[in-house]
Amino acid sequence: MFEILILFLSVGLGSLLGQLFVKNKSLSKFLLIFSGAFFLATAVLEIFPTVYEVHDHSIGLYVLGGLFFQMIVESLSKGAEHGHVHLNHNKTFPISIFIGLFLHSFFEGMPIMHQHSHNLLWAIFIHNIPVAMVLYGAVSQMKIKKIYQLLFMFVFALAGPLGVVFGETVLADYHVEASAFVAGIFIHIATVILFESTDSHKFKTQKVLTVLLGFVVAYLTISGHQH
Repeated sequence: MFEILILFLSVGLGSLLGQLFVKNKSLSKFLLIFSGAFFLATAVLEIFPTVYEVHDHSIGLYVLGGLFFQMIVESLSKGAEHGHVHLNHNKTFPISIFIGLFLHSFFEGMPIMHQHSHNLLWAIFIHNIPVAMVLYGAVSQMKIKKIYQLLFMFVFALAGPLGVVFGETVLADYHVEASAFVAGIFIHIATVILFESTDSHKFKTQKVLTVLLGFVVAYLTISGHQH
């Protein structure tokens, strides 16, 4: 299945880049900001118009539920979804971070098979790369065997595909609600990435241009599909 393969590749590619550019934080930061902008634009331009077509205003409760869910998840994952992973050099990986990241990726994958285009899939693909980069860079510094480091990344890579399968089977009749829920997750992640305080609250030209690029690319892909 194409969607499952893409989700696997995103984590694999991110892990590889994390190994090659372990000391290069600018690349992961650029990808995080770009993915945050792409997330936000995808939610506003494509997911919201689609889910509100049902003319049921209670659908907004699912959006708020997704936002609240992400707040809870980040208390477990310590902000790994937006590039903030700080691990001690221990022999064991903190189980809370594993659970938080797994849940985050699992729920993101649920509505993928019921979208009008692959924009949601590509948004998650782009976002997974810097998250996997940062995560692999942190895990690789821990005093555990290489095989366990790779095993963790492999299990993390399974989360999204499992979410796709769950959404396609168990939640097949609730794909609109699942999309609204994921839109709420996107909104929370995007706002944290894009609007968190910069150094001394200075205007960052590079960040603004990256956000604009993410908006433009998302708009072009969405409008291109619609026409």
